[in-house]
Amino acid sequence: MTNQHCPGFESNKTLNEVKIKCPTCGKEWEIFSDEVKKDAKCPACGATFDPKACSCTSK
Repeated sequence: MTNQHCPGFESNKTLNEVKIKCPTCGKEWEIFSDEVKKDAKCPACGATFDPKACSCTSK
């Protein structure tokens, strides 16, 4: 047996969960820290917004 990991494993070790809240409907959900750099789409109402502008908290 080898100690090999899936490709990209090392880069994913630094990811954290970030809880975000939709400014339109108030729905909260989690995204990964690398997704904070791009627009988020609310799974409840479909609104698109910048996660950096919302009240986000790291887990």
